Amino acid sequence: MRIKSTWHKTQVKTIDEIAGALAFNSWRITKNHLTDLINKAYVIEKAQVFDVIREYMCYLIQCVDRLAFDILDSKKRQELIVAMAKQSADYYQENKQERIGEGDHWQEFINTYNLRSKDYSDYEFSEGEPNYLFMRYFGEKVQKAMTEVDEKWIIQQIVEIQAPKAFEAIKKSVNMLVAVDKIVSKEEQIERKKNKVPRSKRKSTRQDLTYKNESSGDHLL
Repeated sequence: MRIKSTWHKTQVKTIDEIAGALAFNSWRITKNHLTDLINKAYVIEKAQVFDVIREYMCYLIQCVDRLAFDILDSKKRQELIVAMAKQSADYYQENKQERIGEGDHWQEFINTYNLRSKDYSDYEFSEGEPNYLFMRYFGEKVQKAMTEVDEKWIIQQIVEIQAPKAFEAIKKSVNMLVAVDKIVSKEEQIERKKNKVPRSKRKSTRQDLTYKNESSGDHLL
């Protein structure tokens, strides 16, 4: 399934559409970072991969939550984060089931998200970005998923490189996806589509032009 990761700011979107695009982008950012870590010779065993993925996704959702604070009212912000967490859990379930096997991976993700959401509330953003303690907490959680040979180095790698880089990527997505002309509920969008006048029936805005039929193709038998 293809999901648009950007759209024109004049468009009208629902919370679910924005959350879906942000969840997709978060998944893509996470996969790229896993590749980065492996390319830097960090050892991540097959069983550990999804533990790292889970921590990355929770970190990115928390970043979106803070970034949306100045853009959305509290109700829409809460709806966005809940929808993003659920759609992130969908990606987690689908991919872990495919690579590891059957299981309630969706609920596993949500349980971790709920715990991390509570813990991240103790840490702050400073000047619009996660501060050292915010990123260190993320690094400590990733550390627990790593092999012992690499665990002592991973926190520094996360705090200095991976966490800031991931934040900048998701910040770009938030700026492109949340700052649309209008955000409506799914019900409002359905109603808007019902009342939308087809392009063929719209009145011309060019009052200076008079239509003159010179084409035989306009006559139907």
